Amino acid sequence: MNEAGAHKTSVLVEGALMLLNLLVLFAGALGIGFVSAIAGIGGGSLMVPFMVLMLDYDVKVAIATSLLCIVVTSSSAASVYLRRGAVDIKTALLLEPTTALGAIVGAYITLTLPVKVVKAALGALLLYVSVTMLRRALWRVEEASADATAVKVLPVRKLLGVLVSFLAGLTSGMFGIGGGVLKVPLMALIMGLPIKIAVATSSFMVGLTAASGGVVYLMRGLTDPISVIALASGIIPGATLGARYMRKLKPRIVRLVFSFILLYASIRLLYSIVA
Repeated sequence: MNEAGAHKTSVLVEGALMLLNLLVLFAGALGIGFVSAIAGIGGGSLMVPFMVLMLDYDVKVAIATSLLCIVVTSSSAASVYLRRGAVDIKTALLLEPTTALGAIVGAYITLTLPVKVVKAALGALLLYVSVTMLRRALWRVEEASADATAVKVLPVRKLLGVLVSFLAGLTSGMFGIGGGVLKVPLMALIMGLPIKIAVATSSFMVGLTAASGGVVYLMRGLTDPISVIALASGIIPGATLGARYMRKLKPRIVRLVFSFILLYASIRLLYSIVA
């Protein structure tokens, strides 16, 4: 085979591998969107370990890609909540500036850390989330009702909320997640919002927070736009199906499965550091 023929074959093989990778991303995103919608948690906590462990992405590229994907996918949910009037705009405007600042700081922290440190921190976060979800699933921990959380927001609560929102943004920017894991409890328990309003307001803020951290990675050239498109194309219909079939499935069982998947991912990430 001459040099031109060998080059053409190499290009065809690379193209086929890229197409296969995009198909795997799309299929994985379908499942992530489906499970996330039922389990009631953002897809970033599954998206990053999926890309790192299953497809061997660099962890920083996976985090950057996840953040931009969240920007795309969160817009549909946010628009629905806005039309329903379920978003507390006043609280969102109070918390989002420090949340966005936290996301920017978190992104810069991740960029300066060694890959092993980032994997260790991400593994520890996933371990915490998996144990928390497992506890809720096994002990049937119920979310507080709207009446139980409806309290007056005192100035000291607002100050505490602003401080905690910075940590939520920091977590988002560092690990490529939406930050809802911290935002929803923050608004429900500290700010006193009804749980459904807290979820809607968090969904509205997620895209803004992810965009703030994502821009930092984008400027460093770590984002893979094609992967973002493949993931977003899978997550949106996956989440729609999950929301549609949520009543037919037992959320407790799904949360158990979800928590074990996260537990496995966290152990794999932590093991990869010492292996």
